Amino acid sequence: MKFCPLKTAAGDTAGLAAEYRSAKKTDVFRLGERHVFFRKKMSVYYVSYEEIDRIFRRVLMVPMRVSCCGGEMAVEHIVLCSGGAELAVVMLSDPRTAPSVMEALKERAPHAECGKPPAEDGGENG
Repeated sequence: MKFCPLKTAAGDTAGLAAEYRSAKKTDVFRLGERHVFFRKKMSVYYVSYEEIDRIFRRVLMVPMRVSCCGGEMAVEHIVLCSGGAELAVVMLSDPRTAPSVMEALKERAPHAECGKPPAEDGGENG
């Protein structure tokens, strides 16, 4: 596995590997003592809790067609931001776990704001 930092330069990968193995798994995230981890293929991306300043859920409605009828399916993402920029948009494997993932991230990063950025700050609605 290759450890890839989202914000700062790579540090002690041996320490990161140990933290990753002992981290609590919540859906696609692993919540360590100092870092939050998630995997994409063979790479593990991480960011420290201190660097996260905003966490929010993004729900995308995806049109789908099943046999004779159509509809929309909700796809849940967790967005991690730092310095006003989005660091990562991570799709959850099970949308029902989104509230528990958000609560776990709020506990580990209590200083981070939860919710979308206001429209006047150039958020996605602005």
